[in-house]
Amino acid sequence: MDASSLPDFEVFSYPTQFLETDNKKCSPLENSITLNISSSWTYCGPLLTLDENRLPSSFHTWAEATINGPLLTPLFSFLAFVHEFLRANNLSNYWLTIRASTGSDEFDIPRWHTDDLFFSPASGTMRSYRRRSLLSRLYSRDEMTHPGSSQPKRSKVLESTERIQVITSTPNPTNWKLTTTLLGPGTLFIPQKRSPSARAIQRNAKRSVRAANPGHVCLSVRCVGCAMAAETVRTRLAAELGHHTIVQARSGESVFFRVGEDEGAVHSEPKSHGDRIFVNVVPGHEADLKSLMAKWGMEYPRAWCVGLPFQVSGG
Repeated sequence: MDASSLPDFEVFSYPTQFLETDNKKCSPLENSITLNISSSWTYCGPLLTLDENRLPSSFHTWAEATINGPLLTPLFSFLAFVHEFLRANNLSNYWLTIRASTGSDEFDIPRWHTDDLFFSPASGTMRSYRRRSLLSRLYSRDEMTHPGSSQPKRSKVLESTERIQVITSTPNPTNWKLTTTLLGPGTLFIPQKRSPSARAIQRNAKRSVRAANPGHVCLSVRCVGCAMAAETVRTRLAAELGHHTIVQARSGESVFFRVGEDEGAVHSEPKSHGDRIFVNVVPGHEADLKSLMAKWGMEYPRAWCVGLPFQVSGG
């Protein structure tokens, strides 16, 4: 599982437990869990100890307020796979987000995009590290969550991941992710063989929209013009990529995928009218993740919740 040898995305199966319902295998959480609210729990630090009693206290506060039903068994199954994968690549720290979302029509129209890079080389020689992504400004349940942000409601914009990008001296930054969906539909991906053409279509669509909207490429969440420009890109890509076949991970599967406009996997949140629990893991070297937290004046390690009626952080 050498990450450097993998393509822009690949689906892996990992050991998990299944419930049997009418002789049909289903997700460990399917038919056994419901959500109270849309919210997320985030942790940035060394690999967690997979013991319920040793998790940060904020996790239990978040889970009790958000979820009805079991979560730890399938979550630990995925994290055991993640830990093995990261250790095989000499990594022992990550940014982990569990995002629980109730159903909506927000992604009935796909939001095809590549994620922005998280860690930028100090030399700044790669063009893709300097690019702004109009698409990444749209609120995405699959993105990282700022520790000081409040949970945005549907159709709101979120600050670009460029705002959380850090300069790194690491020769090979970990600009890739591991994700899974514990409940609900999995993330949609353009097949590997179509990825280069899909990225080219994305670049051309954004270049065209930027040329038509030269005054709207800022990162302000208050700029309606920029939000409309991003929505135009989204609509164009939904039409231009709509004829492609789709790859969608199933229960018990994790997706490795790269980020950045040059090598990133083109993907979208799925249509989801029911409850969904998505887990996003961004691995990183300790120094890089410490720098990331320091940009917000946060200590490392740190855990926090977003979207609860009350704010929880620090434990």
